[in-house]
Amino acid sequence: MACIQIQRFSLYKQIELFQGTQAFMRDKIGKAAADKFFGEGYYVVAMGANDFINNYLLPVYSDSWTYTGDTFVKYMVSTLEAQLKLLHALGARRLTFFGLGPMGCIPLQRYLTSSGGCQESTNKLARSFNTQAAALLERLSASLPNATFRFGEAYDYFQDIIDRPYMYGFNNSRAPCCTLGRIRPTLTCTPLSTLCKDRSEYVFWDEYHPTDRANELIALETLRKLNITVVNNGTSG
Repeated sequence: MACIQIQRFSLYKQIELFQGTQAFMRDKIGKAAADKFFGEGYYVVAMGANDFINNYLLPVYSDSWTYTGDTFVKYMVSTLEAQLKLLHALGARRLTFFGLGPMGCIPLQRYLTSSGGCQESTNKLARSFNTQAAALLERLSASLPNATFRFGEAYDYFQDIIDRPYMYGFNNSRAPCCTLGRIRPTLTCTPLSTLCKDRSEYVFWDEYHPTDRANELIALETLRKLNITVVNNGTSG
């Protein structure tokens, strides 16, 4: 899986680095204590948006003409399955995988339409991926020894924030807070960027990412669906 613009680590690379961390911990506290620590940990995995937005949906990459939307989603899910099985083999027993939001409604995708509306074809990819990923998590949780793998979903909630921002205390769900004057798309914030007066009134920080306040609302809703209660900056459940 690949993306452009800013260097990122693939999930496989992150797992490789995790293996290095495991080796370091075993050297420090011993194999038995380290294995217990990693076995009791709570793992959070999130991936997929960049693989679509900055890879499959860009015609400069071969994936955009090698795969159809359906086959690319299947490829993504099969790759995720191998990665989650690898994490399980490394000791992960409690894991939550977070699904995709309405990618077609991010400011970048809106800007690329003549109407300024959401790109339904992109949102359809996100929903298809979420459906298949959720089924995968359920299947792995039932088949892998001692595994509790869960799917965290807030697509509809995020869509409602975008569709009815005023109900959540926002006044703009279409444009990013961080821009470069009238030049768009600016993709990410830079030292030359101009910021909105109050970022808490915006759903999106830049062309891709929600603001802190929007992220907090989405996170709390996801935790609610997982029956995890937030208590004094901690969690229980």
